[in-house]
Amino acid sequence: MSRVVQAGNRRMTSGRVTPSKLRRTTVVALDGVLALGAGALGGLFATGTATAAAPTPGWTPVQAPLPTSPDAPNTTNPDVGVDSESCVSAVFCGAIGSYEDTGGTSDHLRGVLEVLNGGTWSATEAPLPSDASPTDPQVEMSGISCATQGSCVAVGQYKDTSDDSHTMIETYAGGHWSDFEPALPSDAASVSSGDYGAWLKSVSCPAAGDCVATGYYNGPTGAQVGLIETLSGGVWTPQAAPQPSDVSASDQVAVYTVSCPTTGFCGAAGYVYTGTRFVSELLQLSGGTWTAQDAPVPSDVGTGANQDFLLDQASCTSGACEVVGAYEDSAGNNHSVLEHLAGAGGTWVGTEAPAPGNAGSGSQQDVYVNAVSCTFDGVCIASGDFEDTSGHDRPLVETITNGAAVPLEAPQPSDASTTPDGYLGAVSCLSGTSCTAVGDYVTTQGDRAGLIDELSGGTWSTVTAPVPGNDIGAPHRDTELETVSCTSRGACNAGGFYQTTGPNEQGIFESYTPAEGYYSVASDGGIFNYGSANFHGSRGGQAINAPMVGIAATPGNGGYWEVGSDGGIFSYGNAVFHGSTGSLKLNAPIVGMAATPDGGGYWLVATDGGIFNYGDAGFYGSTGSIHLNKPIVGMASTPDGHGYWLVASDGGIFNYGDAGFYGSRGGQPLNKPIVGMAADATGLGYWLVASDGGIFNYGDSSFLGSRGGQPLNKPIVAMMSTFDGAGYWLTASDGGIFGYGDTGFYGSAGSIHLNAPVVSGTPS
Repeated sequence: MSRVVQAGNRRMTSGRVTPSKLRRTTVVALDGVLALGAGALGGLFATGTATAAAPTPGWTPVQAPLPTSPDAPNTTNPDVGVDSESCVSAVFCGAIGSYEDTGGTSDHLRGVLEVLNGGTWSATEAPLPSDASPTDPQVEMSGISCATQGSCVAVGQYKDTSDDSHTMIETYAGGHWSDFEPALPSDAASVSSGDYGAWLKSVSCPAAGDCVATGYYNGPTGAQVGLIETLSGGVWTPQAAPQPSDVSASDQVAVYTVSCPTTGFCGAAGYVYTGTRFVSELLQLSGGTWTAQDAPVPSDVGTGANQDFLLDQASCTSGACEVVGAYEDSAGNNHSVLEHLAGAGGTWVGTEAPAPGNAGSGSQQDVYVNAVSCTFDGVCIASGDFEDTSGHDRPLVETITNGAAVPLEAPQPSDASTTPDGYLGAVSCLSGTSCTAVGDYVTTQGDRAGLIDELSGGTWSTVTAPVPGNDIGAPHRDTELETVSCTSRGACNAGGFYQTTGPNEQGIFESYTPAEGYYSVASDGGIFNYGSANFHGSRGGQAINAPMVGIAATPGNGGYWEVGSDGGIFSYGNAVFHGSTGSLKLNAPIVGMAATPDGGGYWLVATDGGIFNYGDAGFYGSTGSIHLNKPIVGMASTPDGHGYWLVASDGGIFNYGDAGFYGSRGGQPLNKPIVGMAADATGLGYWLVASDGGIFNYGDSSFLGSRGGQPLNKPIVAMMSTFDGAGYWLTASDGGIFGYGDTGFYGSAGSIHLNAPVVSGTPS
């Protein structure tokens, strides 16, 4: 999955764009290692009822914690900010930021590493290599990418006692952060030369242990050279970034942003300083080789001294990339540019980002797009701001399809000033119809409040970011959101800073609880949708070659697939058809399917455990060629999409990719056969369900109740977990729904006449 994670960009206070105003960007986060096994261990089995109420949808704020040692934060004003986040699921995120220690000046800037695990944020001062200055290392964290549960990589820079800057890599594994200064290319300036300097600006990890970080280092002449660091097989390998042929040896080069949706394919962008102006370059990794080209620009780009062209952020999916930034025309007016790469090995194409109809012109031409998020359905959403005809800044979103953009003034809350000053600096999208963008705006009282805009079902809505109870309040409020990361089940986390009553600047996290729902599918292809699950069509009442056996949904409630026992696929909404076995002769019938977390692919599983993968779904193994004691009845994918489990009717578990083995029911007595399974939100556990509603839980999944030992009108056929793993629903063949843990009941078909029995379900 390409989980695109957008980093914040501090608000620009002028139309000029310089490298100091380029903020860090982080993109992508995924997955895992290979594991295979099957076995028989005990689970828990009992009866029970729902144990918790369904969580209320909406945003909840909390003050970001700070380390207490080894360098305690300044008690007068720690000047905290959360700059970038990367979330794997609703229950695991990493974030980076900075704070002032008790030295109290900018020379005592410390890095902070934050982790959300088990519902609580914890903070660690960024550990440093031994050559860091012990008093004023001036640490700046620039990017973070979390690949899977418990695995993150953060990058940045620190200074030594001679005030030379060094690259730094922080790795989170096993519940702890460790520091590392990677090697530089062999032509890097020596530390004693007086020209030493290096900085990693961005990192993207498509899988655990598989990352690309970019930035710059000083070469032998002291000029900056673009830097690429690649993690593979546990080793970081440096290389000088390629550059266009017209770049001279004296030009200053840096690669500021990188996005790698899959191993072997990346998009990146950076700048070249010629001595009089900044221009931009674009890079891509394809076929094992990095290439670079001058970033194409619209015809009105300025070419004089101090007329700059800079790119801010890249976002790539497995099939395309989009990079956004800004340039100045010959009159010094600011425009935004969109750079589009149609696919690996292609050529970048640049166009000017259009502005809404109320945008200013001439000396008031000021459009700035600095964040972008691309999704499986070929849509990218970019965010920023524009200046209107009265010279006021308004928040902006651009919907980009195949490089063509449609602009929209983003909404602001009703208390926004009549002379607006709104801005969206970060965006994270699940699909072209499901996005969250964050920033800030000025209220009628003149204070600055956090801005959250949400796209759902094609419509943008807005809300003022809530603040913790110690917020300073109007008219002195100053809240800005810098970063947001949303995961496939709709949970989001945003970060930034706010003013407390001190007044002190503290970091803030905003967590979003999504509205939930579920689908049921009948054997005739009829679809029943409840809660947040949207209806997009069905095969009900139409001819089918084989009965339906499964369903899987895309992120953001935009679509779903139905699958028949012959492997025929029917797609609805924004679910893309990637292939099927409908025209193939199968050794065994299909019994279920699972979608990749980003919605870009799916797996089909047959009763013999044969796996058929389509789109961006990887093949990690199958039981198709081995003898099974009992047939496979279902599957579940890991949260990062780089592994899956298969379950047999005797409760045997077969795990592939980064799916861990945590136990099974195989070889132990069952009152009724197993009919399905669901994965925990962490990917570190799973549940099995029997046809009598008995539940067996393994790993870190909790037993929350079951129907075992209680009367049922019809047998259970499937189960579904909630977005946070704190609850699950059971689905019966008559459409009845039974909820446990933090589930809400949104309806069922249990009391109506069905033309055909329900065979499966999936959460929205």
